[in-house]
Amino acid sequence: MDDDLQIHFLGGSNKVGSLAMLLKTKGTQFLFDYGMTPSKPPEFPLPAPPVDTMFLSHSHLDHSGMTPLLCEHDSIPLLTTDLTGVISNLMHKDSIKIARSEGYAKPYDNGDIKRAKQSVTPVKPGQKKQIDDILVRFHSAGHIPGSLMFELVGSKRFLFTGDFNTIDTHLVKGTKPVKCDVLCMEGTYAGRNHPKPRKELEKDFKDKVDEVISRGGKVILPAFAVSRSQELAMVLRKMGLNIWYDGMGRKVSKIFLKHAKFLRNPGELKKALNQMNFVHSDHGRKLALNADVIITSSGMMDGGPVLHYMNKLKDDPKNAVLLTGYQVEGTNSHLLVEEGRLDFYGVKEKVACEVEYFDFSGHAGHNQLVDFAKKCNPEKIILMHSDAREALKTPLQEFAEVYTPQDDEPITV
Repeated sequence: MDDDLQIHFLGGSNKVGSLAMLLKTKGTQFLFDYGMTPSKPPEFPLPAPPVDTMFLSHSHLDHSGMTPLLCEHDSIPLLTTDLTGVISNLMHKDSIKIARSEGYAKPYDNGDIKRAKQSVTPVKPGQKKQIDDILVRFHSAGHIPGSLMFELVGSKRFLFTGDFNTIDTHLVKGTKPVKCDVLCMEGTYAGRNHPKPRKELEKDFKDKVDEVISRGGKVILPAFAVSRSQELAMVLRKMGLNIWYDGMGRKVSKIFLKHAKFLRNPGELKKALNQMNFVHSDHGRKLALNADVIITSSGMMDGGPVLHYMNKLKDDPKNAVLLTGYQVEGTNSHLLVEEGRLDFYGVKEKVACEVEYFDFSGHAGHNQLVDFAKKCNPEKIILMHSDAREALKTPLQEFAEVYTPQDDEPITV
C-alpha cells in the first residue's frame, strides 16, 4: 500500500444513501460498497470504473443495492460475509420487483444478480486475507448480523467502517475501535445523540405498546425487513401479545437462523419468531388486522404491506404507529412525523392515530462516533454517509486531520 491513498466517492459522501467509495493504491483499485437510495425515483451512485476487488460492508440497499451492475460484464471478487451475500441477493431481486411495479427502469437484470451472487467470496470477522502486498482484516461492525468493517494494512493502516454500532443489541454485539492511521467513518448520527440508554428505551417502548393495547388500540410497527423487524420481535417476546408479521422479514429471519454464527443469541430469536403469526395470504392479512401488534415492511413506509394496514387503521386515534428507525427526508415516514400525513400512492391523507418515535438505531450516536474515532487513534479521518458532517468535524479536529470530500471529488491522504 502506497504512502499516499487516493479516495474517490462515487456516492454517499454527504448524505445517507448510495454509498460507494474507491480506494486507489499502487495501481490497485478497490471499491467499498456500491449502494442506491430507494427513494421515488431511486437515486444511484456514479458509474464505477474497473476495480480489482470489491468490499461489501452489509446488505442494506444504500450499501449493496447496485453491486449487480458491477458484475454486468466482469466477474469481480466481492468480499463480504456469506450472510450478507444471501440477504443482498434477496434485496436485489426485490429491487427489480419494486422498479417494475413503480414504473421505473430496472438498474440491472436477473443475469446481473446471478453473477453478483457468484462473485461473492465469503469472509468472516477475525479472518485475514492477503491481496498483493496488502493484508486485509475483517471486523464485525455491530450494525446488523453479518456486517463488517475492513482494515487494510500496508505502509499505512486504513479502516473503512461502513455502518457501525458500538452498543450491544439483541441481535449483535457492538463493535470495538481498531487502531489505524487513516479512518474512513460513517456519520449518520452526526450532531445527534441517542436520547436514552438501550434498556431504558426498550422499557419505554414496551410501556407504550402496553398502553395502546390497554386502551383498545392496535400497534403498527413499520420496520426494515433486515434486522429491525427481528430486533423488535425479540424486544416484545415476553409480553404475551398477539403479534403478526408481514413482509420480506419472514424470509430474512429464516436466513438469519441458518447463519446463526452471526447472531448474538440465535435461541432468543427462534423463540421470538415461534411466538408470532406470519402472513402468507390475503386471508392472513385480514386476520392480522385483529392483532395486538403488526410488524411490517417497509421501514420508511414508502411501499409494502404497511400501507395496507395504515389505510385500514389510520383513522382510529386509539391505534398507534411506532417508528423505530432512521427516517430519511423525502420518505413517507418522514412525512408522517413532520406533517401527520401519509402518501397512499399519490394521495396524501391525514392520519388520526397516534404517532411516536423510538430511537432503535443500529448506528453509533454522535458522542459514540467521537469516542470510537478517538480510540482508533488515526492521523487522518474521512467522514462519509452523513448530511451533517460539519457537526462531527469540530470535535474530531482536536486529535486528527479531518476531510469531508464531496462526491466525484478525489482526495489524496
